[in-house]
Amino acid sequence: MSNILICAFPNPGHVTPMLSVGLHLAGLGHTVTFHTGEIFRSQVETADLRFAGMTGRANIDYRGNSAEKENLPERDRILHNLKYWFIDPLPDQHRRLQQILEETPVDLIMTSSMYLGCFPMLLAPRENRPPVIGCGVTPLILRSIDCGLISHDATPEGRKRNQQEHFLLEKAFQPIADQLNLALADCGAPSISGFWADSIYTVPDLFLQFTGDAFEFPRSDMPSKVRFVGPVLPNKSAVFKEPAWWNELDGSKPVILVTQGTLANFDLQELVQPTLAALAEDNALVIAATGRADTGDLIAPTNAKVEAFVPFVRLLPKVDVLITNGGYGAVQQALSFGVPLVAAGDTEEKAFTAARVSWTGAGINLETRRPTPEQIRTAVHTVLAGSHYREQARRLQINFSRYNAFAEIARSVNTLIAETKDSRMADAPHPIL
Repeated sequence: MSNILICAFPNPGHVTPMLSVGLHLAGLGHTVTFHTGEIFRSQVETADLRFAGMTGRANIDYRGNSAEKENLPERDRILHNLKYWFIDPLPDQHRRLQQILEETPVDLIMTSSMYLGCFPMLLAPRENRPPVIGCGVTPLILRSIDCGLISHDATPEGRKRNQQEHFLLEKAFQPIADQLNLALADCGAPSISGFWADSIYTVPDLFLQFTGDAFEFPRSDMPSKVRFVGPVLPNKSAVFKEPAWWNELDGSKPVILVTQGTLANFDLQELVQPTLAALAEDNALVIAATGRADTGDLIAPTNAKVEAFVPFVRLLPKVDVLITNGGYGAVQQALSFGVPLVAAGDTEEKAFTAARVSWTGAGINLETRRPTPEQIRTAVHTVLAGSHYREQARRLQINFSRYNAFAEIARSVNTLIAETKDSRMADAPHPIL
């Protein structure tokens, strides 16, 4: 078997699916080294994978500094976060990656999207590095003539609008492109031409998107190296003990699950508290998964249960509606079980995920991260009242079921390693007989 290095940007939305991939590959006999922030050391080592921690600026604690806590204008907030989370760590990611490669034999590297530490290597000659597979744990932000970031329109008029959006997007994010090229120069790497975000998908040798094709805007110009493999779901938690209220999940009343995920959950007044208030008088069981032990000043009505952690793969088969701020992993899990959604998020990539929820018809996009209780109540009642959203969610569920993500990933890993070895053997000088 082979030696595989997995590099995951250090936040739960990236680490959780990549860790599931690592566990599967290790179970097939591969030797897996998992490279991420020190905050995840215990989680990786508990999974019996070799841990290689990040250092310096790359060793981010996702619970720390973020412009989400600051009163910055929207554009400045986005630029600040992109620089803080993804560009500034690149040189230290690159240096630590080179150290790992010097110390450990590596046949293939897998990276979560937005881990940019491989870029200097990917921009160097191909023969000097292992093959690299990028993994899409967030919505595609790859430009296309057929769509924008939050809309799809492949008509001639739509394509003109898409082109204009791309022009404005490139102009708005030029500061990020400049900072990225400065970080690359710091590593002795050449600059990236074109829109910097496209490189996330075009620079690796292969890019595997962790969803089904029905959840993503169709692109007639999709690069051949981008492939859908279906959702990567977490393993069922063997240590989870069902809470006392679990027997209330008996189908006698609707079950509503609300979450703000594990990153944008520092202010539960954004979505969790308004949801609890909105549904306080409903004949429903409302479950709030806070993603943190400190629930602050949450006020929970009698029909609500507040939990720091509930394994969604166990709970979602009993859920009627998921209310989410648009975390990609939570949405993929919900649709894997045919659960319709109410999405309310506009931080990180969440606006892009919420737009796809609306586009598929599998839920309602409230287009804000601070919805009012009235907006939430109306949306939930709308989803529950008819069959449309449930039917569309089940359509996505059927599409997802056609994939076997772990099998597709393992096949891609084995194929790329074999192709690389064959290519290098063909290029090697042959002895003169």
